[in-house]
Amino acid sequence: MPKPTDTDSPAIQGDIRLDSSVKSTMYYIGGVPVHFPFVPYPSQLGMMNHMIRALTKAQNTMIESPTGSGKSLALLCATLAWRQSFVVRQRKMQENVRQIITRFCMHNTMLLRSRYGSNGTDADPDKKPDADPDKKPDAMETDGSEKPDILSNNYSFVTLQARAQTLQSETVDFILDTSKKQTLVGLSKDDLATLGEYQNAGKSATQRPRIFFGTRTHKQVAQLVNELRSKTPYRLRTAVLGSRAQTCTHPKAKRAESVDDTCRQLRDDNNCGAYTGFRRVLGSKKLAEGGELEIWDLEDIVSVARPLVACSYYASRELAATAKLVFCPYNYILDPAVRKAAGIELEGNIVILDEAHNIENAARDAGSFEVSDLQLASLAHECSGMFDHGILRNEHLVLKSLADTLAAWLQRDGAAFEYCDYETQTSVWPKPECSVDTLLTDLALTPDYISQVKSAQAKIEDYIASLRTQSNEHGPEDPELLPRDKHVSAGALRVVEGLLRVLKHVAHGSKFATDFRIAVVRHPNPELRTSLKRKRQSAFESKPAFINTLSFWTMNPGVVFSEIAEQTRSIVLTSGTLSPLDSYASELQVDFASTLEANHVIAPSRFCALAVECGPSGVRLEAKYRTSDQLEFQDDVGEAIRAIAARSPDGMLVFMPSYALLNKLIARWEATGRLAEIRSHKTVFVEPQGGTKDQFDKLLLSYRKHLSEPNETGAVMFGVFRGKVSEGIDFSDHFCRTVVNIGIPFPAFKDVKVMLKREYNNEHTMLLNGSKWYDIQAFRAVNQALGRCLRHKDDWGAIIMLEARFVQNANIARLSKWVRGHMHVFGRFEDAKQYLDAFYDERISEDAKDMPQVLDAEENVTIVLDE
Repeated sequence: MPKPTDTDSPAIQGDIRLDSSVKSTMYYIGGVPVHFPFVPYPSQLGMMNHMIRALTKAQNTMIESPTGSGKSLALLCATLAWRQSFVVRQRKMQENVRQIITRFCMHNTMLLRSRYGSNGTDADPDKKPDADPDKKPDAMETDGSEKPDILSNNYSFVTLQARAQTLQSETVDFILDTSKKQTLVGLSKDDLATLGEYQNAGKSATQRPRIFFGTRTHKQVAQLVNELRSKTPYRLRTAVLGSRAQTCTHPKAKRAESVDDTCRQLRDDNNCGAYTGFRRVLGSKKLAEGGELEIWDLEDIVSVARPLVACSYYASRELAATAKLVFCPYNYILDPAVRKAAGIELEGNIVILDEAHNIENAARDAGSFEVSDLQLASLAHECSGMFDHGILRNEHLVLKSLADTLAAWLQRDGAAFEYCDYETQTSVWPKPECSVDTLLTDLALTPDYISQVKSAQAKIEDYIASLRTQSNEHGPEDPELLPRDKHVSAGALRVVEGLLRVLKHVAHGSKFATDFRIAVVRHPNPELRTSLKRKRQSAFESKPAFINTLSFWTMNPGVVFSEIAEQTRSIVLTSGTLSPLDSYASELQVDFASTLEANHVIAPSRFCALAVECGPSGVRLEAKYRTSDQLEFQDDVGEAIRAIAARSPDGMLVFMPSYALLNKLIARWEATGRLAEIRSHKTVFVEPQGGTKDQFDKLLLSYRKHLSEPNETGAVMFGVFRGKVSEGIDFSDHFCRTVVNIGIPFPAFKDVKVMLKREYNNEHTMLLNGSKWYDIQAFRAVNQALGRCLRHKDDWGAIIMLEARFVQNANIARLSKWVRGHMHVFGRFEDAKQYLDAFYDERISEDAKDMPQVLDAEENVTIVLDE
C-alpha cells in the first residue's frame, strides 16, 4: 500500500486545481501524487499504478476490471494525477532550459551573434516561436522593460537573448550541435544532458496532453461526469460531446423525424436564433473556472443555454475545443467522419475507451460505409437542381454522374447473388472471375475520376462555407441569404465524403486495399411490408419494391484504429469484460505493451459460480442448434429454471443465445405449464426483440418497481446475450441475486459478414484464425452478461452456467479472471442445486443477521445507470 498523506487539497502546481471542499488522501503511486477520496481497494491501486506507468512510458495498455471495483474512479484519478505531474515536470524542464539558454547567452556572446545576429547565415526570420502553453503568444523573456523586435536586423544583446529564448527548440539544437565541436563556457555536462532530454522529448516537451474519455453510451458518459464531479477533488476545464437529439431545444427540430437534418436545414436557412447566439453560453459564469457547473453534463449545458435562447449543441463543441478532458461516446473517436465533424484532434493526446469489449466490431463498423440507391438518387436529384440553377455546374455534374452511375449499376437487371436467405440477397467482391480493381474499372472509378470527384466536393464545400460566412455577417435578420435551393444538403455531402473515404482505401496500391469487401445487398423495401401501406400508395407516390445497398465492409478494424494509435500518446482500453484478450493487438493492429486483469473487490464467499452438465432429468444441457429443438432438452431446462427460481431470492436474470431459442422455450413452457410454475415463484419479464428505447425502459422500470415493493415472489427477466439487458445496465443488490446462462452465443454462422470475416482471418496469418476469432466473439458476450450482478463490494449473488460445455477447462479458461478461478463444476443438477441452496441459505442468514447499512458516501463505488 503506498504511503498516504492526509490533505485538505492545497493548491499545487500545474493547470488542474484541487477542490478544498472535497476531502481526499494523497497516495504516491508510480512516483505520482494521486488524490483519492477514500482508501482505495487493492484492485484500484493496481489499476492506478498500471495506468500511470503506461502513460509515463507513452504506451498503450488494456485493463480488465470487474464492474463494481471502482474502475471509473481509479481511471479518472490516475489519469488526471499523471497529467498534473507531467505538466509540472514540463514546466520544470522548460524553466531549466530557459536558465541554461540564459547562461549560454551570457558566456557565449560571439556564438549568439553568429547564430542570431545580423551577419548570421542560419537565422530564419520567418521561424515561428516555440509554443509555450504558459505564456501569451506575444510574451517573451527579457531582462528589462525593452520589448525586442526579433525581426529587426539591428540586434542588441537583449534582443538576441530574447530571440534565443523565443526560438527555444532551435537554440537547443544549436547549443547541442556546437557542444560536439567545442567546449561551451558556462555550461556543465548536466546542462547539456538536460538539453538533450528536452530535444529527445520533441513536441511532448511543450504540448499539454488532452484526454479524450470515450464510453459506449451517453448514460455512461453521464455517470463518468458524476464520478468526477462528486467524488474527486480534481477541477479542470471539461466538456461533453453529445448528439443533437440530446441537446437541441428548437421545437421544430425536436419534433422532426431526423433532428440532425432539420437542425442543419434551420441553420443553413438562418432560421435558428439559438444557433446564431450559441456563443452566449461560452460566457456563462456557471461554466467558468470555479463555477458551479465547471464540470458539466449535457443536461447542465442545456439548462444554461435554454434561458439564453442559445444552442447547447454548438456551444458544447466550442467548449470541447479547449477542454483538457473531453467525455464522449466512443464512436466520436473511432469514426473518422464523426471525429472530423466534432473537431477532435488526437495528435499527442490520450484516448481512454471504457466499456471497450465491443471495440473491434465498433472499429470495423466505423471503417465501413454503406449507401443505398435511394440515397444516390437523392444526391443526383440535388446536384441536378444546382446544375439547373447554374451553380458550380461542372462540379455538381461530376457528383451527379457518380451517383447516377452507381445507382444504375445497383438497379441493373440480371444481377447474380451468391448469398441468399429468406429476404436478403448479397453479392460480394472480389470474386474468382472479377477482382475489386476490375470492378472499379468497370464502374469508371479510376484514380483520375476519383480525383475529379474529390476536387468537385472541395469546391462545393468551399462555396457552402462562403455562403455561411456571408449569412453570419448579415445576421439573423436576413433569413433568405442561405436558401436551400442554393446548395446541396449536408446529407448529400456526407454520401460523397463516405464514398471518397472508402474508395481511397480500396484503390489499387492502398495499404488497406485487401482489407475490404465490396457488396451489393438487395432487400425488400420496409415501407411496403404491409398490404395496407401498399394500398395507400398512389401512382404518384409509388415506392420501389426493393432497396439496393452498396456496401464497403472492412474486415480489418485496424483500418481506423491504427490511424488513431499513430496519432495518440497512449490508448487505454478498459472494461469489466475484455476477456479473452488474445485478439485485440492483432485485430486492432496496435501494440499493447501491457495488460492487467484485476481481481474482484467482492470476497469469494459472497458469490458462487457453477457449471452444470446435466439437467434434473439427466438430459445433457447443450444448447446447440441440433439439440435445442429436442423437447427433452427444452423441458429439462424449464425444470432447472423453475427449481432455481423457487430458491433464488429477489431478482433473477436468464440469458439465452438468441431470440429464436428464447421464444421457442417460452412457447414450450407455456404449453406444458412450466411457465405457470415459474410464475408461481417469480413474476416473469421477457426482453422484447426490437422495439423502441422507451418500450424497453418501461419494461425495465416495471421490473425494478416490482422488486422494490414488498412481495414474496421476486422477479425473473429473460433476455439474450448482446441484448439490452445483458450490456450496460446495473442490477445491483436485490435487483439480481442470480444470473443463469443457457448456451454459448456464437455469432450467426451463415451471416455473410461473419463468413467473410472468418475467411479473411484465415487468409492473414498474423491474425487469429477464423475459428478462434469466432469463438472469442461468443465468450466475450458471455463475460459481459456475467457482469450484470455483483456490482459493489457488499453485493452478493450466484452465477449458474446451464451448459455442458462449461464443464470443460478450456472453456472455463475463456471466462473473466474473477469467475474462472472460482468455478465449481457439477455433472448432476441435484448436486449443483444442493450447493446452491446452501449458498443462498448462508447469504440470506447473513443478511438477516446484519441490518442493512448505507455505505459511506466516500466508499460507495456502486455504478448505477439512470433508469
